[in-house]
Formats: sequence, C-alpha cells, structure tokens
Amino acid sequence: MAVAGPHAGGWTAQRDPRPIVEVLASGTGSNDNRLTLVTTVAGSKLRFAGARATGPASVDDGAPVGGTEPYRLEITQFAPYDQLRPAGRPLDSADPAAARRLAEAADPAVSGSGSGSANATSNGRAGNDYAVNAHDCGDCADTPAPADGLTDGLTVVSVFEAFPGLSAVRAYTVLRSPKPLPVEAVSSLSLTLPLDANGATVDSSRLYWGDNAWAVENDWHCAPLRDTAVRERNQRINPGESSSRFALSSASTWSTGSHQPAGIVEALADGSADAASTAGRASGSPVFSVMWQIEHNGAWEWEVGENDPGLHVTAFGPEYQDHQWFTSLGKGNDFTSVPVLFAVAAGDWQHAVGEMTLQRRALRRAKAAELGRLPQFERSQGLVVYNDYMNTLFGDPRLDKELPLIEGAAKAGADVFCIDAGWYDSTDGGWWDMVGEWEPSTNRFGKAGLAGVARVIREHGMGLGLWLEPEVIGVKSPLAASLPDDAFFTRHGVRVCDSGRYLLDFRSPAAREHVSRTVDRLVDEFGVEFFKFDYNTIPGTGTDHDAESVGGGLLDHCRAYLDWLDDVRRRHPDVMIENCGSGAMRADCAQLSRLDLQSTSDQCDPLIYAAIAAGAGLTILPEQQGNWGYAQQEMDDETAVLTLASGVLGRLYLSGFINRMNDTRLALVRDAIALHRRVLVEQERLVPWWPAGLPDFTGDWLTAGLRPVDGADASADASADVAYVTVWRRDGLPYVDLNVPAGRTVKQIFPAPSAFGHAPQARPWSVERVDEQTVRLIVSDDSRPSARIFAVR
Repeated sequence: MAVAGPHAGGWTAQRDPRPIVEVLASGTGSNDNRLTLVTTVAGSKLRFAGARATGPASVDDGAPVGGTEPYRLEITQFAPYDQLRPAGRPLDSADPAAARRLAEAADPAVSGSGSGSANATSNGRAGNDYAVNAHDCGDCADTPAPADGLTDGLTVVSVFEAFPGLSAVRAYTVLRSPKPLPVEAVSSLSLTLPLDANGATVDSSRLYWGDNAWAVENDWHCAPLRDTAVRERNQRINPGESSSRFALSSASTWSTGSHQPAGIVEALADGSADAASTAGRASGSPVFSVMWQIEHNGAWEWEVGENDPGLHVTAFGPEYQDHQWFTSLGKGNDFTSVPVLFAVAAGDWQHAVGEMTLQRRALRRAKAAELGRLPQFERSQGLVVYNDYMNTLFGDPRLDKELPLIEGAAKAGADVFCIDAGWYDSTDGGWWDMVGEWEPSTNRFGKAGLAGVARVIREHGMGLGLWLEPEVIGVKSPLAASLPDDAFFTRHGVRVCDSGRYLLDFRSPAAREHVSRTVDRLVDEFGVEFFKFDYNTIPGTGTDHDAESVGGGLLDHCRAYLDWLDDVRRRHPDVMIENCGSGAMRADCAQLSRLDLQSTSDQCDPLIYAAIAAGAGLTILPEQQGNWGYAQQEMDDETAVLTLASGVLGRLYLSGFINRMNDTRLALVRDAIALHRRVLVEQERLVPWWPAGLPDFTGDWLTAGLRPVDGADASADASADVAYVTVWRRDGLPYVDLNVPAGRTVKQIFPAPSAFGHAPQARPWSVERVDEQTVRLIVSDDSRPSARIFAVR
C-alpha cells in the first residue's frame, strides 16, 4: 500500500511504492533472493481487478466512538497463471527498482496506475455499498473482469476495515486459486510510508520496538533507523533495493514471549532545505507516526526495510522459512491471513499509540456485541479482583490460609476473590504434572470442600474466581490415558510434551468437549464468576497430524482456540475471564479483543514491576492491564504506595497478605481502590500518555499516564479534561521534569495529602513549574524508591 500526502504545491506520491500485498508462491519465489518475503514474483504480477466498499447499515451519532460495525474496503487483484510461471530475474539494470519500472512501463495494466476510468455502482444498500469495476480502457483489454471472471489465475483480495470515527485500520488478505498453487507466505499488511509528502527521509526516521521475556515484559526501545539493522549503504554507489531490514518474529503460541507483535516508525522532518520546505515543518520535529500490531495468538513476523528510496512496513502471520507454514490453494481451499491493525497519525509516536488504543477498544466492544454480551461486558469493566497467588500463597491454597484472606479482601473492597493454582491438587505436589481433570482437592478445604469456600466468598459479598489452565493435560493425569491421541498436538507420530504436560489441539472435538465440559461444570457446581486462564507450556512449531504443514496445524489450532473462547463467552456471558501466559507471554490482540483482563507479569519485585506497568499501555488497553498491587503490612509506607500505584491507572490486581494489615495500611489499600474505581469510570475516554517520553526499563525514573482523547469535548463534563500520571522514582536524581503545557495544574492525588495518616512516611512531593512547557516533581525523601499519582487539569 503506497500512501500519498498533501503539501503546499498539491499531492505528492511516494517514490518506489511497494505492492499492497506480497504472496510468496513456491513455484515462482521472489525477484530478489535477499528479500524473499517482500519482493515476491506473485506480488509484482498482481493487477487491479476491482474494488468494493461497504459501510455500517447506520451510524448512530450517540453511539460510542468506534461503533460495533466497521466500514470495509475490498481491493481485488489478479494474476493469470501464465504470468506465475518460473522466469528469470529482470536484469535490464543493475538497479532492481529501475528494472521493475522498465517492466511496468511495458505493461500498462499497472495496479493503481489510475489510467482509464473507474465506474462506481450502487447495489441497493442505501448508499452504503459501492463497487468499482476493473478499469475499462483499450490498453487493458486483457485485464480479467472482477468476481466470477477471475478463474484462470491467482485472485487476491486485500481487506481494510475501519470503525466510524476512528482512523486506525484492520487489514487482512484473502487468497483464491481454482488450480493447485502452493503458497509459503502472504502479507496481511504491506505499507509504503509517505516520507516524500511529509519532508521526511529514512535518515530522519526512528523505530520503536518492544522486547518481552518472563517477568521482564514491555521492555520498549527507540533508536534512529540508521542505528538499527537498516544501515546506510550509499545508494548512489550501490543502487537498488537494500536487503537491510529490522525484523522480529514469534515462533509458537507464546505470541508475545520474546517480542511484541507491534512496532512504531516515527518520521521526523528532514534537515535538508528541500525536504523541510516541502512539508512546511521545522527540521527534526515529528511529522507523522505509524504503528502496527499483528492480531494473532500464534506465529507471526514483521519487518521494516528500506525501499529505493523510502521505507516499508510488512507484516505476516506464519510463513514457511521461520514457521514451517504453507498452504496449497485450490478449489475449496481459499486462505485468509491473520489480521493486522495499523494507524497513521500526524505528530509523534504517542499520537499513533492513542489511535491504536481507540481501535482496540472498538474491537472489544464489537466482539462483545457479536457475542451478545454487551451489558455483561460493560458491567465487568468496573470490578476489582483479589488473587491469592502473587507474593502470597504461590499456589498453595488451604482453608486456614484462605479464610483470613477472604475477610481481608472483603474489607479492602474487592468484588472478586480468585483462588489461584493448587485448588485441585490432592497430592501436595502434583499441581503441575497431574493437571487436567480440574476436580477440587479432597484435602485442602476441610469437610465443606471448595464449595464451602465458595459459599464463604459469596457471604462476604464477592464472586468466586478460579485459576485454570485449560489447554494442557499433565503427563500423570488419568486423562492423558483416556483422551485419544488426536486430542493432543502430535509430531512424527508421538504426542508433543513440554515440561511434563501434553498440549491439547483445539481442532479436535474431543479436546474441545473436555474443556467445555470442565468450564460448564465449574460454573454450574461452584458458581464461578471469574476464570484466570493461564498458559505455561507451548507446543513448538505445531502439529503434523491432519495438516498440510506443521505451521498450518498450529494456525488452525490457534483459530480453533479463539472459536472456543467465543463459544464460552456466548454460553457464560456473565463470567469474567483473565488472559495469562506465565504473565504476559501471550498478551496478543486476538485474545484481548475477547477477554476482560491481561496479567502483565509474574514479576515479584515491585521496583521491576513499575517498568512493566509503565510500558504496558503501548499494546494493552489500560482497562485490561492487570498490574499486581501486592502491598504487605511489613512494607514501609513508600514501598506499599509504590506497588499500589502501579495498578491504579490500569486494572488494579490485588494480592498480598491483606489479612495481616493494620487499620492504617488497610486504609491505604482502600484509598487506592477508591481512586482506581474513579479512574475506571473515566478510562473509556482516556488514552495512554508518557509525559517524560518512552519508559526506560532500567531507568531511575518512570512515568506513565492517561490523557483525554485529542479533540475531546470537555464543555459538558469537567472530568473529561482531566489527565492522570503515575511517577516512579527508583534511584538517581531527586526530581524529574514532565512536559506539561502552561495553563495546566499538577496535583498529587495518591497518596492523597488529605489522607496523610494512611501513609505518614510517604510525605507529599513538591511541584514546581520550570517554564511554559515543563513541570518539575521533587521527591520528599530521596533515600528510598517511591511513587506518586497526580491529576493534571
């Protein structure tokens, strides 16, 4: 997709645009063996055949921004089989881009050339449905007609969806071929960035990417593109496409286990006179940013690379080289790629994050509407959950331990009490490799059993939550022998085993029936109102059972699991579900569009957790960020404030020995919950904000906040103009400067100075205005780490 943009003299098209889709077919490969995924022969041979636009049946001005039905644009392209035969690499020039231009000049039917006329016709959907036929001109007489006429070649439909009032787009690709055609990769997004139109260059662009690992999630980085793998190689002397690229990928079902399936390019105005004058922007200022996020719970890959000249962003689901995926198209075997979200926003990277935040909210709401659970979805947004695991019971729940915690959580004001791992373990140590039956322990909860504990939880005004790892069966579980082999991931004729567990294959009716029956039983028998779905082991590349490819088996399983989640949500619309994978090892948008809460980490150190919480907003909605707040009685006031502050602006996930707290410490926890509930009411109209810039995971100071959406109308509601920011000091200087424009005031709200007695050691910080754009926060005690939350009005 090539993006053009306006400037003072009119519109400027980007030089050297990429095709809007890349298709790596086994029999034709690529035009450049150094760039196999982004210079595919099939992608270069596709030609425009038609377009179709549809919209919501109606757009309600009073509905929430985003609505529940998107606008949709479908662009159809076609390549005849005779153009997909193996052929030599174009050698008309040492410059591959020039060679491509020569080839295009010889073929007038260039996609998107605009020659000829496009006919818009209505199909009778009240003006909300349009079709554009293939352009009809003498030079394109051989171009196949769209729809039913595309029969003797590869048909590719690029689909773009956007919700009303939002600028972000959801993109995916559909492939069809009546004859067998093996395909090893297909892009869901192929975006050429509008550098020329905005006076920017590769040299003046920055890249943002996120690394993940167990207990150190959301580690985001920023670097000039030229300081990454996209090096300057002097195109004047070395013409043609660069093979330098910055690429990240994930290989299995921990979709965020190593890296984020998301990134940002921020384009700055170039320092040269010509470029800067073209855009009318000050040199070095951000002119636009683009963010993307792959919406998939399995394998993926994205890359940023250099064109000749320019930049492209290309995103894939699984492909053959890294993920052992392929499919053989043919009659009855079409293929739809995994979706990718992207947003192009004027200004810096934070504007792009804001647009993507609104898109994720719209996707969640649309999915809830699709599943018929909008009222339940809205109700669950305001609930506070206590979980007995982190820095507390650590998977060893027992009656004598739970009863005091239940009483303490109720006093603090929790709505849900979740019993984490171990509630099913009757062997005192088999909770890992004997899982699968999910029957309550016979020796942990006294004569009344788990049902008795559930009754006590309800008597204290809270709903019962249970930890569950539905996708695994322990190797010592009786179910390992009773379930058929095809219920599990298999490769080379044997079950895949990881860390003493077998992995269920959700393509299997037997596997799905087992987990559905388990969920139904726990809801019916114990009145479960909240599930924590965990996922601590992974199946590797996939399965070769009943699959075209190992990676294809994994993709089909991942899609079947999402279908199962949808089914659970339809059958139990009132039940909240948390997504967890050893913390945030699979915090992907595909699952978060369906689920209520995301565990952001298993990190036990509140100082490290501050960095995880600070970076979570780049890819996780604030209202889904399950940031642990595990205050303890033995903590000093500053440490207790710091751990609670990490959750207040997200989704405060309580833990800790709350029963051991004295009245003063419990009052501090209640203060945090009260502020959190206030923020939850406002979150729907707030987006993430980092007034001190991108969080440095190892930095001394961290900041992360929420601000009103750009252009929000605050005239009717004073709270619509309030922003919030959490500030953590872990070491270093006793002050930090924030970007807060003149006319805005900064006031500490947690711990509230008016409730000084709830944390007397945590004295209020000082606030000073340095200049028209800068406010300085000064700690009250620089001898220890601390944190505060401020309101900005």
